[in-house]
Amino acid sequence: MPPGTTEITGALEILRRDPLRNVVLLKFLDTTLGSSTLHQAVDGHDVASLLLVDHRFSSFDRKAYPAARVSAIISSTRPELTRKVLAFAPRGETLVFKLTDEADRLVVAEEFPLKRQTAYHSYTASAFAAAAPGADVEFALSDSLSRMFAAQDHDPEWLGCLIDSGRAFVSAVKEDGQALSACFAFQIDGAIWEIGGVYTVPARRGEGLGSRAVRTALAELARRACVPRYHVAEDNAASIKLAETLGMTRFLTLTHYLSEV
Repeated sequence: MPPGTTEITGALEILRRDPLRNVVLLKFLDTTLGSSTLHQAVDGHDVASLLLVDHRFSSFDRKAYPAARVSAIISSTRPELTRKVLAFAPRGETLVFKLTDEADRLVVAEEFPLKRQTAYHSYTASAFAAAAPGADVEFALSDSLSRMFAAQDHDPEWLGCLIDSGRAFVSAVKEDGQALSACFAFQIDGAIWEIGGVYTVPARRGEGLGSRAVRTALAELARRACVPRYHVAEDNAASIKLAETLGMTRFLTLTHYLSEV
């Protein structure tokens, strides 16, 4: 298939051949459909995908990279195909590249100056059967949960709509009806769900409450035969330790690079 803006149904079918490898693309396509542009180059089983995300529709990127208008997310199985889709990246302006592979970084660096900014690790678990005592799965947002997630810039209205549509749930540890620790899980694409928003009130940190909330979310996803993705910044040592303590394994690292004109 020659590179170009692809018809979305066919593009999704290609990405779903390896959903964990392409989880970032699938997530952004779900949240920014209509405001992002996907280009693909396909040769047999090899594929390169470039997703251009307009920062007007990504609050994180607007705050993190105010000098850039667009992020270019690349997932590729072969450097030659990476070069083909890279032709569609804008020139003459500051960009953010989000890359999952060192080979892709080398290809992009042939044409764009790159300054590493940060990286995010993705973890998953193949099986998880036991919920933690004292943590419950919930399908509504209490005031305390809404405040907890809003404090982390997670929009309670967005999360509430997903819960109402059956595409999200909350795992919470409560005491006297007040949330002490919680996380939520939401559907990215098909069987792939993301666990996020992990938070414990400051006065109760260090008691393992966050681990109990995440463990129960993992158990609920296992019960549904879903595949979890746990997403964490490289400098968040506590969250990385939580993932590894619960037996999750890292499957992807997404590194951000700023390319300034």
